[in-house]
Amino acid sequence: MNTEPSYAELYHKVKDLENQTTRIAGDAVEKVNKCEAKYQAILDTVDAHLTLIDRNFTVIWANRNARKLFGENIVGKNCHEACQGSNNPCGVTKCIVRDAFRSGIVQRHEAEMTDQQGRRRFFSGAAHVVRRGSNGEATAVVKVYNDITEQKKTEYELKQSMLQLRKNLAGTIQAMAMTVETRDPYTAGHQRRTSDIARNIARQMKLSRQEVDGIRMAGVIHDLGKICVPAEILSKPGKIGATEFSLIQNHPQTGYDILKGIEFNWPVAEIVRQHHERIDGSGYPFGLKGEQIRIEAKIIGVADVIEAMSSHRPYRPSLGINKAFSEIMTNSGTLYDADVVNATVDLFSRRKFDFH
Repeated sequence: MNTEPSYAELYHKVKDLENQTTRIAGDAVEKVNKCEAKYQAILDTVDAHLTLIDRNFTVIWANRNARKLFGENIVGKNCHEACQGSNNPCGVTKCIVRDAFRSGIVQRHEAEMTDQQGRRRFFSGAAHVVRRGSNGEATAVVKVYNDITEQKKTEYELKQSMLQLRKNLAGTIQAMAMTVETRDPYTAGHQRRTSDIARNIARQMKLSRQEVDGIRMAGVIHDLGKICVPAEILSKPGKIGATEFSLIQNHPQTGYDILKGIEFNWPVAEIVRQHHERIDGSGYPFGLKGEQIRIEAKIIGVADVIEAMSSHRPYRPSLGINKAFSEIMTNSGTLYDADVVNATVDLFSRRKFDFH
């Protein structure tokens, strides 16, 4: 008896198998589509901008934020065209996607892109390899970016505001300095030159930029308190008497009293008050010693001596730079801080610094 199925039976079995396979494939596709829709919905709620990019630098998927910012047609475009508005690929040194394909993961604190309206926007984010081929080669990278455009705008506005405040402060300080020099024409330019010397000494000593700025600012107005000294004393030819000198000795404290209510980024008022103090306690107004005196005041004190002795005064001609250096070197470690003196000597002798 022949038990082999007939051709008709075989045909029906094959058709049943095809129908079953089709149903299974359909169910699988439906499940995949539901899964993709589920994850698409989840990723569309993420605040970040997400794009999936293949090895040809083509965007193969994008979440809602990315599509909204760079256009609904972002998928299928090269990423540099979609995010930079350019047909030219990004440079090797700044392409985060290219770097991610090479190293697996890259983080970037700031990147500039162009949205679909052609506006410049700033982002921070990262790129990660999320798909690899059978040979282990990366085939897709996800790029995750957060929009920091408003933050950058705020930072820029704050920076501009700070620059304007510094400009206004510098103008105020200059006006103060001119007030003193108008009353004392013989020392016109003294504060500016002292400030210039002190600033360069501070740099020679490798002080911080903040300290150098404070020294420069305080140096420009270190004699501000002289506005309360009678003009006839400031411009008096000949030797100044003890009573007159006692009035002059009040000028650091007067300067402090004027400046203490102004909010500087540096201890300007205290530097001004201490610039005539000496490390052995023989200075004024308080007779401070050693470490009681701020380094900024020690520097301005040395710069003040050099400028004053090297310049003409109503009561004497210029004593010359050599005499000034003899003064600070002879009294190094006694009146003047030895480190400041050494830096000053090095500044003038090796670098041929000229303050006139």
